[in-house]
Amino acid sequence: MSARILVTAVLLVSVAMLANAGAAPAAPAPAAPATSSGAAAADPEATREVPTVRDDSEVLAASEKWLAMIDTGKLGTAWDVSAKLLQQVVTRDDWIKGSGEARKPYGKLATRMRERFARTHKIPGAPDGDYAIIEFVATFANGTRATEQITWTLEPDGDGVWRVSGYYIR
Repeated sequence: MSARILVTAVLLVSVAMLANAGAAPAAPAPAAPATSSGAAAADPEATREVPTVRDDSEVLAASEKWLAMIDTGKLGTAWDVSAKLLQQVVTRDDWIKGSGEARKPYGKLATRMRERFARTHKIPGAPDGDYAIIEFVATFANGTRATEQITWTLEPDGDGVWRVSGYYIR
């Protein structure tokens, strides 16, 4: 299954939830992030800071850091630090290929603004759990605008860490 199909399936309902969720909170105050213990040791970026259950501001800040990996073509690293849910549905190679193809037409990022933030416990096609969905409006160097959505899930293994379980650009 391609990464585009995966993220489309996981996030289709997220669009409707975000439409009713209202604007994202104002820029959050910096929070002390936790360090991931389950990330791949071979890649120094895979041991980057990841948000914990403590505060939504951590998820918002981590979204921008995770998107920076996508912006710079570090697609494998983005998969490495993603949720087990995403990794079980799409292989690393398929993620790199699918997300690279989905992002290629947009080119280099010029600006990105948070647009919406929502929480839910149910997403069709995914197990019940704790999810945070963030929507961004991005403008690219070629003038193209797009909406990007990231879905985070609280890993059910009890470590209190949020990880990306879906990405969609349209």
